[in-house]
Amino acid sequence: MMKSILTNLLIVAGLFTLVTQAQMKKTEVLILGTQHLHHIKGFEKPMLKNVISKLESYNFDVVCIEKMSGELLNDIVFREDRSFDGITKGSFGHKYLAVADTVQKVKKVTFLEAKRNIEVLKSGKKLSPQERKKLLFNYLAVTDVPSAALQYEYINSDKIFKTNFEKYIAGLIKEEIASNNEYYSLAGSLAKINNINKLEPIDNFQDEALLLKYYPEFMNDFKNYGGKFKNINMLPVYQKTNELTQEGIKSNDLSNLYEFLNSDEYVKQDYDAQWDVWHKTNFPSGSDRARHSLWEMRNLQITGNIMKVAARNSGKKILVIIGASHKGFLEKYLNQINDVKVLKYE
Repeated sequence: MMKSILTNLLIVAGLFTLVTQAQMKKTEVLILGTQHLHHIKGFEKPMLKNVISKLESYNFDVVCIEKMSGELLNDIVFREDRSFDGITKGSFGHKYLAVADTVQKVKKVTFLEAKRNIEVLKSGKKLSPQERKKLLFNYLAVTDVPSAALQYEYINSDKIFKTNFEKYIAGLIKEEIASNNEYYSLAGSLAKINNINKLEPIDNFQDEALLLKYYPEFMNDFKNYGGKFKNINMLPVYQKTNELTQEGIKSNDLSNLYEFLNSDEYVKQDYDAQWDVWHKTNFPSGSDRARHSLWEMRNLQITGNIMKVAARNSGKKILVIIGASHKGFLEKYLNQINDVKVLKYE
């Protein structure tokens, strides 16, 4: 009898341990450093075939991209601070805000209504083309053009866009997709493979705006005292990056470039070349140290946004596709978080 009780207790304890381990499975995050692909002359999407195949093996649940959220963009607009015009009137925000404003007016939907609609629609297991079209327009209403483009690719037909306005929007999205931005050529491709309905925006581009607001003399300082940055493109780390890029264009395969951008060698050399140097330039105003501090701030904010995504996806696998210079900073912060396991691109 006693043996039977002990056996049952051991079985229960074992099951409890298994359940606890399942509940405590860490959230896994891979930071994929990338070049900004639309800047690469001659880039074509098939060059990423092997990179995508490698990433596919991870079976990611969430894909994050280097874009600001609609909430943050609108917050900056409502500040009415000209210091941030570079964001709201530049490439980081203008087209997203303009499309959102137009869609809200034509479709008669507010930002908050669109947010609620998105949560309902994207949770569906199998969306019809009509549901995907609704989701597409709601994404546009909250500035999320990349996720709208993802829905457009799922729909895979222009016939569903009936009105002149809908056809106009479909045309805009096709132009976006054709731009070869990593949002579409890389993140969107992986999202489709894993049946993901949203590309999560995790960036915060306010660092340079704040730098020029606090230190309007920065550009003059850089011109007069920034000699250490002269010929920075000739440093071995960037020469190798350029060589691997050109080799990848010729061979129609950028795999070796991505291996290098995500290596410890690149992370260290890029930090020494681009960031540690700010502590050695000795600008009279101190704007050089501020440049580094605000870069750290931006990466801390990005990490915070990644953790916001992680909070809604505990125990899942998250891919973050972002400029390679961010990789070392983000991994440094994420490695300090007990509930996160940082994955390697290997």
